[in-house]
Amino acid sequence: MTDVELRESIVNVLEKMKEKVVEMGIQGVAVASVLNKDSDVDWIGEMKVVGTPFNFKEGWNLVAIAWSKCGEAMATEADSGNPEHKKIMGECGFVGGAYDEYNGYKMAFAFSGALSEEDLEVAKYGISLMKQEITK
Repeated sequence: MTDVELRESIVNVLEKMKEKVVEMGIQGVAVASVLNKDSDVDWIGEMKVVGTPFNFKEGWNLVAIAWSKCGEAMATEADSGNPEHKKIMGECGFVGGAYDEYNGYKMAFAFSGALSEEDLEVAKYGISLMKQEITK
């Protein structure tokens, strides 16, 4: 898959994640980052705002949190929020980032804006859709 095709696939998946988020009645920010199997350092990332990028009432920057979850998942090659993982600068340790490897691709998806369990559900949904995109 070329980088352009990979980016298009990620955008398609984020749109489907948005639909799921709307169905769930939540809002926030979905992010996705995928390492093309033909590369060893160039992650391709995209973001989709669903409803709002910030929760000013409670003081949450959902964009920053979503990317932090995604970055933690990439760095640890595991879902974010693992209490046994020693956080490094920039990580918040929040649940809601999912990681997986499939057919040579490394993928990290995250959502921020709802309960941790809901965030992780949306992120894992994105991973499952991305696997379908990769096998097309």
